[in-house]
Amino acid sequence: MNVPMRPLFSFLALAGLTLSVTARDITVKNALELKAAGSSAVGGDVIRLASGRYDDVKLRITHNGTQGRPIQVVAVVPGEAILGGSSEIDISGAYVVIDGLYLLNGAIASGAADRSVITFNSHHGVVRNTAIVDYNPAGFETAYYWVFFNGSHNTLERCYFKGKNNLEPLIGNGLDNAQYNSVVGCYFKNIPYDVGNGREDIRVWGSGKFDEKTAEGAYFLIQGNLFDHADGEGTEIVSLKSNFNQVLNNTVRATRGGINIRRGANNTVKGNIVLGEGVAGAHGLRMSGANHVVQGNYVSGCDYGIRVSAGEFTAHALTPEYSPHEKSNAKTAKNVLGIVTAYPQSKKLTLSNNVVVACDGPDLELGSDYKKHWPQEQMVLLPSDCDISGNRFVRPKGGVSVEIAAPESQFASLMAKSLANRFRSNVVVGGKLKGAVSSGFKLEDLASGWSEKRELGEMHPLKPEEVGPAWVIALRAAGKFEVEDDMSCSRDPAAKKAKKAKKAK
Repeated sequence: MNVPMRPLFSFLALAGLTLSVTARDITVKNALELKAAGSSAVGGDVIRLASGRYDDVKLRITHNGTQGRPIQVVAVVPGEAILGGSSEIDISGAYVVIDGLYLLNGAIASGAADRSVITFNSHHGVVRNTAIVDYNPAGFETAYYWVFFNGSHNTLERCYFKGKNNLEPLIGNGLDNAQYNSVVGCYFKNIPYDVGNGREDIRVWGSGKFDEKTAEGAYFLIQGNLFDHADGEGTEIVSLKSNFNQVLNNTVRATRGGINIRRGANNTVKGNIVLGEGVAGAHGLRMSGANHVVQGNYVSGCDYGIRVSAGEFTAHALTPEYSPHEKSNAKTAKNVLGIVTAYPQSKKLTLSNNVVVACDGPDLELGSDYKKHWPQEQMVLLPSDCDISGNRFVRPKGGVSVEIAAPESQFASLMAKSLANRFRSNVVVGGKLKGAVSSGFKLEDLASGWSEKRELGEMHPLKPEEVGPAWVIALRAAGKFEVEDDMSCSRDPAAKKAKKAKKAK
């Protein structure tokens, strides 16, 4: 029997595919044209935004491009296509590129947990050379991200962010199905401090967030970014809450908070430069969880250098006052109550070749927060089986450099399964050792003529002209980017006044 052949076009339509023979080059001049072009765009199309304002645009790209023929939305003149009002961008198609846009002085409404100004809802999307500035709601409690990754293999590169002042992190990664995303070469500038947990510059959720033992992770890359007075919540600048992430070669300057491996396993923090520059609340590096590599970082002038946290024992209550953290979305067959540690135990950490200079508190704390919030929390598991080697701690003003906690006798049985940590070839210059310190630390006096510049050596702190969009760099150099130092975004009147006084001087 002969079966009639369906036309190729019909087959592709039934398969949910779109066939585009000829790519279109479309120039748009207003919000209506932009919205229409975005909704109909297919692989190979280039939508060019003429210079001007585009207010209240819900730009949603739903069709797919391909690796060789992406859908592109670009500014004719980078930085001169300005989106405002309630404008937002939703990348729901694969292989979509957004390039050169400027989102300024707008605001969106709060809504779902992952509500954001720019949302990656598919895969292989790219947003580059784009700025979001002072995109804030009237109320601090109106919560939304500026960028949220719901899909995978998406990239945010050479973008600029200034002034976020409401709840939720600036950038977030989804808990499920969001993997291999990256933030590269971006500039985070003047993010005002305000009390409110969950206002990190970057927060990475994913597999490992709830202490589950899994071979999966977020695989998020944070590389070559500059955080400059980017305070946010003032506790965590970068917060990793998942497995298999990398934080590489970033620079932090004069920013409250620190780089934190909050939970998860197999994360790498390498080659970062953290310069506190005398700012109160500037932290170094903090970590908990298993199998992390923290290597070749430089920390200077912070409240503390490196903290390796104690972990919480959750198998059973040690006192009647214990109040475990239970989360409904953490429940599994092996964890029927969904109990999640306040901090997981630090295990098998590789902490090597880091340099800590001129911090107020200890340069290295091993077992920090031991018995914190006792007995409601059971933070009594000290770091285990860690390799701490080749680190250098310099204290020009002296004081305690290395502090290692020891378990109390009542918790000795809990530590029976823990393995000894290994200390090799660490150098302490001008400082003292405190606590359960074994061998592996060489004490030296501060050399005559010592300078921090020499200590920094070949490491290169990133500069504003090396990150972010080229058009922002050009405007700054020409003295035409005054918005950068305008702190009207701060909700703290004292901060606004101090900034104005500094400029007037």
